[in-house]
Amino acid sequence: MKKNLTLLMVFFAGFFALQSCDEKKIDFDKLPSAAQAFITQYFPGEEVTYAERDKDDGQKDYKVRLSDGTEIEFDENGNWTSVDCGYSALPDGILPAAATEYIAANYPDAKAYKVEKEYGGYDVHITTGQELVFNSNWEFVRVSTGD
Repeated sequence: MKKNLTLLMVFFAGFFALQSCDEKKIDFDKLPSAAQAFITQYFPGEEVTYAERDKDDGQKDYKVRLSDGTEIEFDENGNWTSVDCGYSALPDGILPAAATEYIAANYPDAKAYKVEKEYGGYDVHITTGQELVFNSNWEFVRVSTGD
C-alpha cells in the first residue's frame, strides 16, 4: 500500500511540474504586436528563424532567434527583456542616449552587444568583456564583477 501511495504521489508531482511550464513554437505573427514592431524597427531585413512562447506559472514570455543569430526575449506584453546580438553591436536606438553616451565617453573602443533588463535596472555587456550596470533611469551604477 505504501509503495502504491508513493508511486501515486510521484506521478502527481511530476504531472503538476510539467503543467506549470508550457513551451510552444509559434510563428512571427503570433508574437505580441509590440515585439513584432521592435523586430521590424531594429532588425529590418532579418527573418525570425525561431520563436517560442513559454508559459510558466501563469506568466508568458517569448524567445526569438533571428537569421543573423540575434536572440531576443520579450515579456508577455512584447516589451524586450533581453537582446543579445552575439558580438555584433546593438542597433542604434535600443539603448537610450544616456547609456550610449556613457559608453562612448568611458569606453571609446567598445560597443554594446547585449542588454538585459534586471530587477531595478539594466546590465549592458560591451565588447571589452565588461558588464555595465545601469539603474532604471539609465544612470551608470557600477561595473559588474560577474557575481
